[in-house]
This record gives sequence, structure tokens and C-alpha cells, in this order.
Amino acid sequence: MPLLRTCLLLLVATAAHPGSLRADSPEAVEFFEKRIRPVLVEHCLKCHGERKQQASLRLDTAAGLAKGSDAGPVIVPGQAEASRLYQALRHEGDVQMPPEGKLPDEVLADFRRWIDQGAKWPAAAAAPAPEAWRQHWSFQPPRPTPGLDATASSSLEALIARRLQAQGLKAAPTADRRTLIRRATFDLHGLPPTWEEVEAFLGDRRPDAEAFTDLVDRLLASPRFGERWGRHWLDLARYADERGYIGVGVDRVYPFAWTYRDYVIRAFNDDLPYDRFIQEQLAADLLPREPDDDPGPLAALGFLTVGRRFINNIHDIIDDRIDVVTRTTLGLTVTCARCHDHKYDPISIGEYYGLYGVFASTREPDIEQMPLLVRNPSGPEYEAFVQELEQRKAERAKFEADHAEMKEKEPRKFSEQVKPFDNRIRQVHARHPGAPPRGMVLNEREKPVEPVVFLRGNPHQRGPRVPRQFLAFLEKETPTPFAQGSGRLELAQAITRPENPLTARVFVNRAWGHLFGQPLVATLSDFGLRSEPPAQDELLDLLAIGFVQDGWSTKRLVRRIMLSAAYQRTSDGDPAAMAADPDNRWLGRQNRRRVDFEALRDGILFVAGSMDDKRGGPSVDLFRPPFSTRRTVYGFIDRQNLPGVLRTFDFASPDTHAPRRFSTTVPQQALFLMNSPLVLEQAEKLVQRLDDQSDPTRRIEQLYRLVLGRDPRPGELLLAQGFLTAGAGPPDAAAWTHLAQTLFMANEFLYVD
Repeated sequence: MPLLRTCLLLLVATAAHPGSLRADSPEAVEFFEKRIRPVLVEHCLKCHGERKQQASLRLDTAAGLAKGSDAGPVIVPGQAEASRLYQALRHEGDVQMPPEGKLPDEVLADFRRWIDQGAKWPAAAAAPAPEAWRQHWSFQPPRPTPGLDATASSSLEALIARRLQAQGLKAAPTADRRTLIRRATFDLHGLPPTWEEVEAFLGDRRPDAEAFTDLVDRLLASPRFGERWGRHWLDLARYADERGYIGVGVDRVYPFAWTYRDYVIRAFNDDLPYDRFIQEQLAADLLPREPDDDPGPLAALGFLTVGRRFINNIHDIIDDRIDVVTRTTLGLTVTCARCHDHKYDPISIGEYYGLYGVFASTREPDIEQMPLLVRNPSGPEYEAFVQELEQRKAERAKFEADHAEMKEKEPRKFSEQVKPFDNRIRQVHARHPGAPPRGMVLNEREKPVEPVVFLRGNPHQRGPRVPRQFLAFLEKETPTPFAQGSGRLELAQAITRPENPLTARVFVNRAWGHLFGQPLVATLSDFGLRSEPPAQDELLDLLAIGFVQDGWSTKRLVRRIMLSAAYQRTSDGDPAAMAADPDNRWLGRQNRRRVDFEALRDGILFVAGSMDDKRGGPSVDLFRPPFSTRRTVYGFIDRQNLPGVLRTFDFASPDTHAPRRFSTTVPQQALFLMNSPLVLEQAEKLVQRLDDQSDPTRRIEQLYRLVLGRDPRPGELLLAQGFLTAGAGPPDAAAWTHLAQTLFMANEFLYVD
């Protein structure tokens, strides 16, 4: 198959390593500071630090690591297995560190990854001046631009045109209608437009602006919008359907994680104001509610509870919750202050533990205490669920009655022996098809925790007491300690105050990045002192101001951006402008973007006519036959054993908050499209959609219309005809299937523009 072979060779020639991190990249710095340095501080520096260097080994500086010990180098960059440090951590050989016991497997995996990627040690940066943060761009209130309406698309273009003119650059022309409908449909639905939709848009005789406005409004009104943009948010929320490694013999599955996913999708479709969206995800249970209000928003608390469980280490669980809240909403790396004051931003270790106290003042209820998300469940499946549940509870009651003496005299033994009965009851709630959905909530503790600082991050070294309160530098006055229970609601209200300079900026920057392929601020989840100010600072502020003025409406924000001239430009700009501004900092053109895995898989199902439009409900396995045809957003995400195909296509890691997706080109991607049983199955179904007639030309035209939304060009038609007639006799079903697969690998199918 010449075309398939050519595609594979092109992919191999441009292959890149999918997991590498530059030493100076924000991701590399974050990984080292969160996963490597704290372990060194806690377990190694007592003997290998500034005061003491046993065996002449020092592990608190890059130079000390590179020098090694009396016995020679301890690190072989890029080769963890050959590194004596890694061998010692694994307790292999005579030297076993730390001597008090082997570190957990996931910590060893972090060190292996770090060494395999070069054991990079972030360069020491000069500490900012004590008051430098007061002048930092993102900590200032957004500034309005005189004479411009922050809620108008034309204002965005006016600012961009002003910057282009100042740089002496020429803007690219408006893209043609075929490009625009494909771009808009992918951006808002994550799917290609149909040939009929393309033809209708091309045939619309109204002015371009009016026709495109109606197209955007139609796409925003579809429930597919929430499925697409909800997935963007799930990346930030480190969504997964299971806990990760938590020990042997323990059920890792979250039975109701999907209720959080469905909440997010519904919130985007309903255009829930962003400030309310955040408040519900932090404190839905504490917001004012009437008895007959919809209990559905309680599922929002999954934002806090669907993360990793770190072998049930509560300190790491809380750290993860602080991280996902502050990076997602504020663009601040607050968890860098877990062991010491933040090295760059005005965040103290005391403030970190103040937030720690907020989440330590909550608890997760057992499955039977989770709130129901539907009123008055009924139906045959529900009745079967109730019957089985009563049977399991009766079995437990009988065991308890039969062992009353053990319960009274040997309570610990009784507790162990009754566990299987309790687990069976939980399994009925979690697995029975008639079990009503429940929200993965947090409950307030009866008495809030009064937090203390853990010296050097060690919970066994308790320091001074600190108040539960918001970050002081974001308060206009001296911060007031939280007084309402844990403080979650007060925290949510502080984050979403209109005068908070970060919250709106962070979100509009994310939205811009989804629509342009590049955000205005490159460090999407770090707006601190190490972040570079955006080239388009006035534009970012205008977007943030308009977002708040528009009632924190995501759909209005997206609409405003898409109706701007900048969004509608072609990605092929003026050659001189492209040479002068290769990174497109001044927005003289659109950015060419490759589709992500969800859009690729969903697009294949969609053009094959197979996609199941069912919405919501428990997650499904996408990678075992018979293959599900539901949208990828409804797939089961196994945090511990993430399917290789998702890793191959740069899916967001569910282990932690993921602000952006990487984009790599590796041969496994082509191999998936060539050999995946799912792709082969859908290529066959696509061919079955073609008219059953003897005219190959007509069938080729149909195939192009279904996959690429257009007729084949003359050269493409000749190439396809030659491909089909290469063998002896008329083309068979296999030849048509291979042709369909080839179109799945076309750049036009894999790229938005």
C-alpha cells in the first residue's frame, strides 16, 4: 500500500521523544520541586547536605550531585539502571538508602524518570527583591483600554491591529468559508463538519460576518459543545475513574467519578457562570440551597475528590487538592511552599499550611453517606438494586448477631472479620446497574482543624500554629481568618471576587489557547514572578474585563473571540510577516493545529456513521472489543494503567493537573491508524456507507465527501483510481478499506487548518 507506507515513513522521519522535558521548562522545574527535591530534603540531606557529607556525597546542589561520592559518580544521566543513586534507593547491593527503609514504588518511579531524562537540576535563579511582587504584571488589576468596549469583538481586533502596525507587520487575509467551518466545528465540537453542512455554509448568500455568526451560535447551542470544552476542564481537574495505586487487594475504581464528568459537561452546556462554577466545585454543599433544589451540583465536589490517593497518605492528598485549586483557578504554584517559603512568589509556608487546614477540616463520607443526585429513584433495575442491597445487609446483620460475643470482647477481631460483608455492601452501591448515582462530596468536620506548619514539610516536626485564610498578597486589607467551618466557601468566594486580578485572566488565557493553539501567556498555570508578561497585555486585560462584565459567561467569551478578525484569519500569512514573527506573538495569522486524540477517534467514528450520541452515564471501556462507539470523553480513564494508545497520542496525564497537551510525532501514531482493530472496523463501516454501484469514481467522491467534507481534486482522483486498480481485477472490499484508512491519515483529517 504505497500511500500508507509513505505516511509511515514521514512520521518516522519526524519522530520525537514523547516524554522528554527541557531542564528549564516549567514542567521540568515543577517535577523536580514537587517529586524529587522534597524526597532529598526529607530522607537524604541529614547525611548528604550542607552540614554533613557522608562519603563526600552532597545532594543539595547540582555541583554536589555531579561530583558524586568517594567511590565515584552516583548518577549516569539518561540511565537510571546504571546509576548508583537509583540502585541504592532500590536497596540493590551493599549500599541501601535511606537506611530506615525502602521508599514507595511511586517515588522510585519518579527518580527513575528524573534520571532517565538527564537528572536535570533547575538552574538557580536570583531571588526576587522582597517587594518585587508589588509591581508584577499579573498581580495588578486588569486595565481597561480607553475608548474600547471590552465586550465587543471589534475591540479585540483594534488592539491587535495597533500592535501589528507598531511592529510593521501585515495581517493575513480572512480564511475561506470551507476553512472557517472546519475550524469552528473542531474548536467547539471536536468533530469535523459534514459535507452537507459545508455545502450549506458555502451556499449561504448572506454576508460573511452574518453567516459565520449564525454558524458560531448554532455550534455553541449544541450539547456537543459541553463534551468538547468539558474535556478541556477535565485535563485541569486531573480526572480519572480510579484512584491509582493504593495497595494490594483494594478496589481502585471510583464508582461515581463519572457524575463529576457529567456535571462539568452540563455546566459548559448550560453556560454556568464561571464564578459559580468554581464555587460549586469547592463548596457546593455549603452554598445556600432549598430542600427541593436540584441535588446535581453536589457532583461538582468531584473536582477535589477524583485525584490520586498516594497510598492513602493524607498529607499528599491534601497537597494535591491545594495544587489543583490554586493552579487551575489562580495560576499559582502554591504547593512549592510545602517545605519552605515560595522561592519566587509572595507565598509563605505558613499560608500553605493555612490552606492545608481548610482541606484537613473536611472528610470524605462512606459510599452510603454520599448524597443521591436523583430524587425518588425508581424502575425495575432500581428495585433489583434495593433487593440485592437488603440481602447483603441481612447477611451482615446475621454475622453480627452470630458473633455478638466477639464484637463485645474482641472488637478488633470482629472489625476485621466483618470487613468482607461491608465490602460487599459497597460493591452493590458501586457496581449494580440499578444503583442511583451519588456525588463524590466532602463533608465538614464537626470541629475545624487548627493547622500548624510542618517544618521542612515533615508532619512529625510541628511548628507554629497558623490561621486558615486566603493568600495575603491578594487581599486589599489584612486577611481575615476563615470563620465558616473549614473555610472552603470563603476560599471559593475569595478566588472569584471580581477584583481578584488573577482568576479571570487565567481562564480567558486558557480559552484563547484552545481557540488559537497558543495562549497569550505561555505558562498557563503559572502567573507568578517567573512568568513572562504577554506580548498582548492589553488584549489579555480587555478579555478579562469583558469576561467579568459579561457575567463570567464562557459562551460569550468564546463567541467574542471567534467573531474577531484575528480568529478568522488564514494560517498562511504574509511571508515577510511570518519571517519577522515566526512564533506569531503579534497575532497576524491563525496557528495551524493538529487534532488531539479525542477529536481523531471521534472524527473517525463520526465520518463512519458509527458514533453513539448517548450522553452521560457510567464510563465505558474504549479499548476492548467489541469497541464502544461512544465519544471519547465518556471513556474509562485508568490512572494507574493508562492505555498505551492514550500516551502515544499525548493524552493529558491524570496523575496531576495538566495545563496543556504536548504535541509529538512518533511512529506509533501511524501504526495505530494502520493496524488498530478499531480503525479497521470503522474503515469497513465507512465503506459500507458508499453507494452500492459499479462506478468507482462516484464512490471515491463519496469517500472524500464523508471524510474530508469536499470532492477530490483531479490529481487525488487519479491517485485513488490507480491505488484501487493496482491489483488484478476490480477493487475488492479490502482495497476500499485501505483507501479509507489512508484518508484517515491525511493531513487534512489530522489538522484543524
